[in-house]
Amino acid sequence: MREFQLIDEVMPQAPPAGQVTVTAARARVLGAARRWHPPLWSRVALAAVAVTAVIGGVFVAMPPPGGTGVLTASAPEADAVLAAAADRLGAQPPGTGAWWRREMVHVALRRTATYTVEQRVSDVLWVSRDREDGYERQRSPISAKPLTPADEQAWKDAGSPDLCDGCRSGTARLTPVGPAGKPVTELPTEPEALKAELLRANGQEAPGPWLWAVSERLLLDTESTPATRAALYRVLAGLPGVRVENDVADLDGRIGVALTYGEAPVRQQIIIDRDSGNLLAVQEGDGSSAYVVKRMGWTDDPAPRKSAFS
Repeated sequence: MREFQLIDEVMPQAPPAGQVTVTAARARVLGAARRWHPPLWSRVALAAVAVTAVIGGVFVAMPPPGGTGVLTASAPEADAVLAAAADRLGAQPPGTGAWWRREMVHVALRRTATYTVEQRVSDVLWVSRDREDGYERQRSPISAKPLTPADEQAWKDAGSPDLCDGCRSGTARLTPVGPAGKPVTELPTEPEALKAELLRANGQEAPGPWLWAVSERLLLDTESTPATRAALYRVLAGLPGVRVENDVADLDGRIGVALTYGEAPVRQQIIIDRDSGNLLAVQEGDGSSAYVVKRMGWTDDPAPRKSAFS
C-alpha cells in the first residue's frame, strides 16, 4: 500500500499517518470488515451547469390561468447541486493567516456484547503556513454515553462500567517531512490535471479506492485551497461506484449534498454544504464513525504551545 506515501511525494507538509490510520485505509481499500475507531474510508458534469436559483429547495410550476392542471414540484438534480456548490467553493479566495486550523469532532460507536456507547472526541489540527513551526494536533474527549435508553439500561445491568474507553487528552507536535514534491497549496485546480497529479503518486493500487482514501485525507487534514477542493469533488464524483445524493444529513443534523461510495455496511460519505461548498463531514454510512467538521480555514491566532497541555 502506498496511499499515504502521497504525503512524501505530493503533500510534503502534511503530518505523517500513524500505523492505525494506514491499517484502517488498507482495510477499506481491500474491502475488509468495518472498524469502529480508526479514521475513515453519477458523475458531475465538468461543463457549465444551469442551476435554479433556489439550490436545494423546491420550485412550483403553476398551471396556466383557467387551466385544470395539477401543481407539480421539482427539486434540482443532485449532480447540479454538487456542481453549483463546487463552483461557489472554487470561487472563494485561498485565505490569509499564519496558521491553517481545522476543528472537528470524531464520533464513534463502540459496541459491547449488550450495549452500544457513543464516544465524541475533539480533534483540532494546526498547520503553519511557513512550515517552520510544523504541525500541532490536539485531541480531547468530549463525552461517552450509552447510545439509546435501552443501551443505558443494559449498561446499568452490566454494573455501569467505565464508558470512556481510551479517552485521553493529548497534543502531538510534528515536523514537516522533506522538501520533495509539491505543496498541497500548489495542487492543480482543474479536475483532470488534479487527478493526474495525484495518480502519479500511486503505485499498483486500484485507482478508484486509492483516490477516495487520499481525497478524504486531503479534505480533512490538509490546507488545500478552495479551488483544489472544488476540483477534488468533481474528481470523486466521476469515480466508478461513487454516486451523488442530495438532502443527506450528517450526525449533527446538518443537511447537504453527499458523495457516497459503496454500499452498507461499508458505505462512506463525504457531505458538503450546498450553499458554500465547504466540507461538513466524512462518515460511514451507518453512522458508526464520523468526522464532523466545525471550523476550517486560515487564521492569525497562534497555535497553542505544547507546554500548555498536560
